[in-house]
Amino acid sequence: MAASSAKASAFARGSAARPVLPPRVRASRHARPARLAPQAKYGQENQYFDLDDLENTLGSWDMYGQEDEKRYPALQAEFFERAGTSLSRREALRAVLFLGGGASILVWGAKGSKDVTLPIQAGPKKGGEKGPRGKI
Repeated sequence: MAASSAKASAFARGSAARPVLPPRVRASRHARPARLAPQAKYGQENQYFDLDDLENTLGSWDMYGQEDEKRYPALQAEFFERAGTSLSRREALRAVLFLGGGASILVWGAKGSKDVTLPIQAGPKKGGEKGPRGKI
């Protein structure tokens, strides 16, 4: 009871009542912690990349790749050569892109805008509010 009346009287006089802290706590309150650089433990002795042993560092690329010209089966190579022949010219590639882009815009305009329920497609949900004297 005495503590609460002391606080009330201190508040009434206008003086701020702060708790008194020991010097150790006061100094540590404002001190910033030391910044430490992050360290990652990876590999042996923090060794990320070994220029002397590239096969173990990067993997064995000779195991998967082929150096000869015939990498693909004959039918697959023939298919891609025929399919890519018409697209080898710049004008033909642009025509395919423009037709595909235009078709996708038309399909979205017909079906996609209804699925998204845009406000312009859905219309008003409720009637408009009347203004003063019941007018718009």
